[in-house]
Amino acid sequence: MKNVRLGLVGCGSRGIGVTRLFKAHPDCRITTLMDRFPAIVEQAGKTLELPVAALFTDYERMLREAEIDAVFLACDPMIQADMACRAMLAGKHVCTEVPAAFTLEECRQLIQTVEKTGMKYQLMEQTRYWGFIDAWKKMHDQGEFGHICLAQGEYIHYANNWDLWTDVKTGERVTSLQRPADREVEPRWRSKVLADPIYYLPHTLSPLLKILGDRVVSVSCLGTKKHSYTYPEEYLAWSDIQYALMRTANDTVLLVGAGFSLPHVPRGPLSAHWYELRGTKASASSPRHKTDGFRLWKQGMTIYQEMDWSPAPLAAGTLQAKSGHGGADFKPVDTFIRSILDNTPLPMDVYTAVETAAPAILAVESARQGGALIAVPDFRLRQHDQQGNSPANGGL
Repeated sequence: MKNVRLGLVGCGSRGIGVTRLFKAHPDCRITTLMDRFPAIVEQAGKTLELPVAALFTDYERMLREAEIDAVFLACDPMIQADMACRAMLAGKHVCTEVPAAFTLEECRQLIQTVEKTGMKYQLMEQTRYWGFIDAWKKMHDQGEFGHICLAQGEYIHYANNWDLWTDVKTGERVTSLQRPADREVEPRWRSKVLADPIYYLPHTLSPLLKILGDRVVSVSCLGTKKHSYTYPEEYLAWSDIQYALMRTANDTVLLVGAGFSLPHVPRGPLSAHWYELRGTKASASSPRHKTDGFRLWKQGMTIYQEMDWSPAPLAAGTLQAKSGHGGADFKPVDTFIRSILDNTPLPMDVYTAVETAAPAILAVESARQGGALIAVPDFRLRQHDQQGNSPANGGL
């Protein structure tokens, strides 16, 4: 295989943006576009300047007929786990957007399908590739933090114009908190997912687990009531914020918050994100606002030291440096293509992906139960068993 023939599924703004990066990759060729709305997929072909790309509005037909080696699922994330499995069973490699899954059963199905088919699966989570995350990981690997007792972070992404509706005739996104009275629309996935903001835990959990080399074993979550205090007159049935308290296998406490309807001060270079590590030898934090900076504290110091860390990926090439999310968007594009062509392991494979999804799924359940502590299954037990290291207790 000289290059990877890729099909985009879901021709919205995010799908178009990431597919531009796939198109720019020297070892990838975009051959197919698919969206359930004909006008949307036709416009995508023009926007991406792909006059000879095959256009589909039916997913199963695309899997049967399209000349593709892999698919990028940028569609409704609440149905993408099933779509990913169908693609792998059809002999296609798959990468999907965040979150990877919305039920534990979907987590298991993803793993079982990868193991059955041998196809590549990658979650396109990009914050784990930020430069300061890699710098913190290197410090942790070298023992500079000591034992990290607390790792915390937030993804507080406020907007007053979320596109919560889709015009059922044209596929156009409609920015309105309430159902528009003057047009026929259906709820977009955002209207459901953002109501439980902790579903977006993976964007904060992924880089923290990468640094720690760890997994979550238990989770508890609390949030505000399902009636936004920011928009009380709109009767928006969202929690303005939810916080998950977790413990890892190596005994680090994780505290992660998420919200999409709570106003906040701009975070500067990380936009809606913030991270902090507290260890027995050192602590580090990212900026909380535009005039704040990256900081490091070590034993013996009386004040924080300002650091020149940044989200820019370490040793980034020109194409990567210009990509979105501070230069991080290109990295999962490249790792996916390289893994297919070279048959190498993925840094964000299916096991790593579900280890970010499952705590979020169970955090939502915990919040509904008033903060109940819930155990998180070890999805690698089956993998260990297949390698001949049979665990004492069951697997998937």
